[in-house]
Amino acid sequence: MTISFSVRVAAEQCGLSERTIHAAIKQGRLKVMRVGRRVLITPAALNDFLNGLTGKSKGGAQ
Repeated sequence: MTISFSVRVAAEQCGLSERTIHAAIKQGRLKVMRVGRRVLITPAALNDFLNGLTGKSKGGAQ
C-alpha cells in the first residue's frame, strides 16, 4: 500500500512530466502535503487530479 508519492514518482506513475505536476500544484489543481521541504502527493489526490484531466466526475452533473 502506497501512502504518498514524491513529485518524481507521481509523474512517472501517470506518464506526465515533473514540470506538469509542479504546475498543477502551483495552480491548486493538485493537493499536496508538505513535510519540511518535501512535497508529498497521496494516491487519492493524484487520482482526483487525473480524473479532472480526463473530464471524469465522481457524481452527477456539476
